Amino acid sequence: AGAALKKCVLELGGSDPFIVLNDADLDAAVQAAVIGRFQNSGQVCAAAKRLIIEAGVVEAFTAKFLEASRALVMGEPTSYSTYIGPMARFDLRDELHGQVQATLEEGATLLLGGHKVAGAGNYYEPTVLADVTDQMTSFKQELFGPVASIITARDAEHAVALANDSEFGLTASIFTRDAAKARAIADQLETGGVFVNAFSVSDPRVAFGGVKKSGFGRELSHFGVREFCNAQTVWLDRK
Repeated sequence: AGAALKKCVLELGGSDPFIVLNDADLDAAVQAAVIGRFQNSGQVCAAAKRLIIEAGVVEAFTAKFLEASRALVMGEPTSYSTYIGPMARFDLRDELHGQVQATLEEGATLLLGGHKVAGAGNYYEPTVLADVTDQMTSFKQELFGPVASIITARDAEHAVALANDSEFGLTASIFTRDAAKARAIADQLETGGVFVNAFSVSDPRVAFGGVKKSGFGRELSHFGVREFCNAQTVWLDRK
């Protein structure tokens, strides 16, 4: 595109924060976190990759999230009972496993999974890492597979700082019962999209895209249409 001087849009992935505050509906947050992290076997650019949970509810959230994650069925992708299918390629699975192992060596706690599944298919167990800090691999890098990282935030301000401490900026989620607080936090997040009490989605009615190393430009909505339009100015002198 550069060589031909053509306009382009780049969507380059992300490490999306999923913030849960003390006043959140925990059951709703857990349900959304499981879908947001494990849909398509975790291979979604705008997935809930970093679960940033306020300290007052991190223990309760972790217990509920772990229970729900254990219930996910791994198997043949054409079966209606399957939720976790194979990953796209063997090398991607190996890379993901390396990131998990590096994070554990850095001091994280393995609560679930953490292994490649032997046999045919690129299967990786649904994995939950706890006690993840901002210095660890799963915090700093994008984990493109069925691996969730749980990070504890001291308070809402700390949660925002953790969310923004990333080279990516695609989307983010906030769970709270306080709409005004959610809007105030959304204004501080360095992402292309913010979803309140919901996991990240793409919808043709609204723009989708990121900032930082998540790329530039927007897909969908009238913003996406105009990305590839060249505006022509016609000036008529009325004198």
